[in-house]
Amino acid sequence: MPAGTTTSPAGTSTESSVVAEPPTRLEAESPQKSAVAPSTRTPEEAADLVPGGGGAILQPSGDEAGNVDPVTFRTGSDKYNFTSPTGNIHCGIWDADGPEGRVGCQAVDGRNPFDGPQCSNAENDKVAVRVTAAGSESMCTTQGIYVDANAPILEFGQVLSVEDVVCRSGPDDIIGCTAPTGGFTFSRGINYTY
Repeated sequence: MPAGTTTSPAGTSTESSVVAEPPTRLEAESPQKSAVAPSTRTPEEAADLVPGGGGAILQPSGDEAGNVDPVTFRTGSDKYNFTSPTGNIHCGIWDADGPEGRVGCQAVDGRNPFDGPQCSNAENDKVAVRVTAAGSESMCTTQGIYVDANAPILEFGQVLSVEDVVCRSGPDDIIGCTAPTGGFTFSRGINYTY
């Protein structure tokens, strides 16, 4: 008798098939957590984080000349602000290092880092990156540290250079900033610090 065939009490055989039950709604929506720790990536290995699956991470040179007038981006006596072309990324550059860092950005809708704090993207838990005197890091912010209502847009291809901080606006709403102690590449889909 072939597998999957059963005999009834009357002596007739019937073929049956086993059908897997579809997952319940709760099972389908429950994310699986991996116990494997993510690895640290080099800039070359992280290039796959750039939309389109290739290319180099946007890392401006620390001595790159700007192609916009910094005065246009001055929003306070000690800071400069800008937004990405879509308005998803808000950034600030300060004249001196402080708790907010020398340069930092936060996203309305951002990607959490591979390692580090995992933010919810709720109004009081936004994904952010910054460079302080200690180096670069990803973080969660509960307030609009890098947001300024009067911040102009740093358009695609524009470079803002303020003393020793350089920020570049790249394709797909990517912002890359470099300061003396580190830098970052940040967008809706990328959160890379170096």
